[in-house]
Amino acid sequence: MRTLTTTAVVLAVVGSITAWILSYQGYLPGDAMVRTWTAAKDRPTDDTLANDTWVVGDVAVRSRFDAVTGFGLAEGQDGRKLWEYVPPGRTRICGSAEHADASVLLVAYGEEGGDHSAPAAPGKGCATVLALDLKNGRQLWTAQRKVATGRFDEPAPFLDAGGGIAVVAHDHRDARQARTKDDHASLRAVDLRTGRPYWTAAVPDKCGPHGVAAGKGQVFAVLECGGEETDEFGRGSTDGAELHMAAFDRATGALEWKVPLDARLPMDLGAVVSIESTDPLVLAVGRDGSLDEGTYLSFSQDGRPRPGIEFDGDHGKIAAADPTQTAIVGERLYALPGYYEKGEHHTLVAYDLTTGENVWAEPLDEPAAALIAHGDRITVLGEWSTQASDITDLFVFDAADGEELDERHFRDEVPGSRFYEHRGRLIAAGSGGGLTFTAFERW
Repeated sequence: MRTLTTTAVVLAVVGSITAWILSYQGYLPGDAMVRTWTAAKDRPTDDTLANDTWVVGDVAVRSRFDAVTGFGLAEGQDGRKLWEYVPPGRTRICGSAEHADASVLLVAYGEEGGDHSAPAAPGKGCATVLALDLKNGRQLWTAQRKVATGRFDEPAPFLDAGGGIAVVAHDHRDARQARTKDDHASLRAVDLRTGRPYWTAAVPDKCGPHGVAAGKGQVFAVLECGGEETDEFGRGSTDGAELHMAAFDRATGALEWKVPLDARLPMDLGAVVSIESTDPLVLAVGRDGSLDEGTYLSFSQDGRPRPGIEFDGDHGKIAAADPTQTAIVGERLYALPGYYEKGEHHTLVAYDLTTGENVWAEPLDEPAAALIAHGDRITVLGEWSTQASDITDLFVFDAADGEELDERHFRDEVPGSRFYEHRGRLIAAGSGGGLTFTAFERW
């Protein structure tokens, strides 16, 4: 009898260990994430110019220097290539809008030429804006924009889409980076599907657009203000210039407000500013020319600054330059601040953008690779150890209070640098020169 009891205990222990191993490796129903399809690979390249991805409706879109490609996400399409746009002649894709709207994506193309110290030659530079219908890849319209040089090195976004309009900023710096005449310092809005002009907004005196974004009710622009415009001898200066934030009426282009990025200490042109959200308006700002150190700045609809949120806080440092580390939903900022202690560790944190205060924090048992906000849920992709970067786990949390709702384990490799949720599936987007999109579903 004792032998039978011992045998039963041993078998139970072995069974429990086996079940745990199968669950952790994604081989038990109810605990697993399994790969459902993999789209065609990219052509090999080391060129990362204009690399970006979007998921819009039932289409996943991949942009890179030589093409924009759409892949099907609808039932039965399984990542099949639907269409591909290739820029004409020797031109290359050199820019794109952060957001796609109404199944339309804005990209820019051109032919690079000349150097940084000379004005753009005719036909050179990132000068042509193109609207693509994402359902079929059809070209809807093209428009020209003014550029200062023929180089593809504009660091700030110069086009965006939202609320049915396309917004394009025209270059306002000459080859020496001095401010040119005001006819260059403009924003233009056109109908997103037809290209029909809506308005042209002259930005405030002695200012020029540094980056733009289209919101639901307002168009936002980071402005470079001050300095001296070029004279008849081509001399100009950025001395004394600083960064401002401005909002324009989406329907008319009328200026609604303009405020310095920092009311106390001028923000010089060397700062990095990334528009993280438009509704509400949230910026990631790094004074030292990178987003390694800095602050999230939030503004009310009438331009009043709200309390900032430092990248480096009580729970570690947010990698603000990595878009997979944060998400903004309503008046909440969700983030994955990390710290190093015998390996990488992360905490899932929620901040109230109206007050800058931490609402809740959930320490994670494993390092985190990315988060996705979808509805009232926050999905976190976890890595298998503090010393490795392979994504092995998926956790789901309640956005209201951080309660863990689900835990899953990947059976297959997760080859992605950006992640999306689509009809209950996780879509992993590759970083270029390899896998384009891979889909996973719960099992």
